Amino acid sequence: MKKLVFLRKTNLCMRLIFALTGLLFCAPLMAQNSDEVRHLSTTAVLFDGDTLPVNRIQTVYVFPPLKFKNKKEEIEYNRLMRDVKKMYPYSKLAKSTLNDIKTAVETMPEGKQRDKYVKQMENDLVKAYSAELKACTMRQGRILLKLVDREVNQTSYEIIKELRGSFSAAMWQGVARLFGETLKTEYDAVGEDAYIEYIVCMIEMGVI
Repeated sequence: MKKLVFLRKTNLCMRLIFALTGLLFCAPLMAQNSDEVRHLSTTAVLFDGDTLPVNRIQTVYVFPPLKFKNKKEEIEYNRLMRDVKKMYPYSKLAKSTLNDIKTAVETMPEGKQRDKYVKQMENDLVKAYSAELKACTMRQGRILLKLVDREVNQTSYEIIKELRGSFSAAMWQGVARLFGETLKTEYDAVGEDAYIEYIVCMIEMGVI
């Protein structure tokens, strides 16, 4: 019985992640010709008769060293870092893919054509990521919920509602509620999710 419950929970976790990421699908990477001449356009200003380029540099974050109250807290942080590093790439893929999907469905009237397109995206997602996401835990799914909201500024509930309608959003919210979760989870970078924000910034700077 315990094994059956675990399998059901794992399966629902996987399906929950599928839904919350807004129907991701993997697009092939296009190879670039190394001999290709590249041109860089930038803004410029005139200063004492000279033309000077003006470029926006990447934001650099400086954090104080982390101080843990005890060994248990340090272990918990290391566990969180592991999970965030694992789920972060999926949130970035969600952002780019959602932009592509939204652009595509804008040209489609609501109805069978749009539904067929969205369903195909679901099938592509299952084929591309089923093996990877089966190994995800509910905790990692919860982190992905937060990261998706951070990337697209929309909760997973809002994403599903926009792409699949209110009924599908309510259904998946019901599934999440069965396990004490919610698709309406919002990201709180300066409060509850401060450690996650710290880790994400470190990832984006290439520190970890």
